[in-house]
Amino acid sequence: MSEAVAFVGCGRITRAVVGGLVSGGAAPDTIRGVSRTGAGARALGAEFGIRAATSVREAVDGADVVVLAVHPHETPDALRTLAGVLAGSGPVLVSLVASCRTEAVAAALPGVAVVRAVPNVAVAARHGVTVLSRGPHCPPEALTAARELFAPLGEVLTAEEDLMETVSALSGAGPALIAHFARALARAGVGQGLSADTAGALAAHAVRGTGALLTAPGATPDAVVDRVASPGGMTEAALRTLDDRALPRTVQQALDAAVRLSLGRLLAGPESPSVRS
Repeated sequence: MSEAVAFVGCGRITRAVVGGLVSGGAAPDTIRGVSRTGAGARALGAEFGIRAATSVREAVDGADVVVLAVHPHETPDALRTLAGVLAGSGPVLVSLVASCRTEAVAAALPGVAVVRAVPNVAVAARHGVTVLSRGPHCPPEALTAARELFAPLGEVLTAEEDLMETVSALSGAGPALIAHFARALARAGVGQGLSADTAGALAAHAVRGTGALLTAPGATPDAVVDRVASPGGMTEAALRTLDDRALPRTVQQALDAAVRLSLGRLLAGPESPSVRS
């Protein structure tokens, strides 16, 4: 990555993206960060060697790509600040803000090319997936710039804006949901007498190995299940128990709850403390 990138907001997802970029060979001096209090940017500077800016103007000056990664309730004020420092023909604006459509960002930043991106935290290990959605009047080269930013961090897909809340719930929250299941699996192993370390390692490697199987060319979840579950065997007994306890329905309800919350915030959008310009 040779482009200069500025991150406005330096929370968890910014840390994951920056960590992945730097571990993948990006020069830290091409990356800048700014945060509302300054603490987040300084922490990333100390950890990864990026430049911690003291204002949004300083962070975005000369940047090829500006990544907006603030909390939803901070977004209105952050957009007002960016509107005062971004020229219409300036950098591509990549929004990582949850529950914020590209139309809203583009309306606040006239003339700026806007792309929405939903990465998950696995980008930190460069095994993530990022889904992109073009904003209104966004030229193809802006989408290309966003794709090139995230390509070193894993797979990059595209989706229509109307599906991005579902993408956020499935992909963005997915690692936490899978980790939650792995934790439950490990605790079940402890309940059967395994040590916590052994059970945790077995559960973690089950997730890691299954991910490798599922991402192999032509693989499907059904095919992976069939490779493991012999008729009348212990795996089949475990799967039947999960189905009897309505696991698929519970997962659907969990996804529905996440999407509803995201759509609810989409309609809200309270004001926030100011971001320094």
